[in-house]
Amino acid sequence: MKGTRLRIVAVAAFACVLASLACSNSTAVSAVGKLSAKVVDANNVGIQGANADLYKLIGGGALLWRASSTSSDGIAVFGANEGGVIAGDYYIHVSFITNNQLAAGETNDKQVTVKEGDDLVVTFHAVSTGPGL
Repeated sequence: MKGTRLRIVAVAAFACVLASLACSNSTAVSAVGKLSAKVVDANNVGIQGANADLYKLIGGGALLWRASSTSSDGIAVFGANEGGVIAGDYYIHVSFITNNQLAAGETNDKQVTVKEGDDLVVTFHAVSTGPGL
């Protein structure tokens, strides 16, 4: 009798766990949007090789969320392999390993809010600082 009762309790507990998992939102997909940084020169030509870092704003601070580099068209796509980035507030910081810098009056650390379904491009203007490599 004791063994039968124990089996009934175990089976009931297992059924409760399965029902809970089946009804939970643990498999829900997070809302995603597409986000890119574009770095161009004075003629709106893309600059290749700029670093673009995406920081997610969390609480009172920020966390490096994704990092990318601009391709030959000057565009760096964040989260391309994951289908985008989750909805939220971010800022983008660009830096250069080439002979470029942000143009006069251009600001870095541009804030952006990504919502589900967005396809956003944040543009940065840069200028050459000297001869190429």
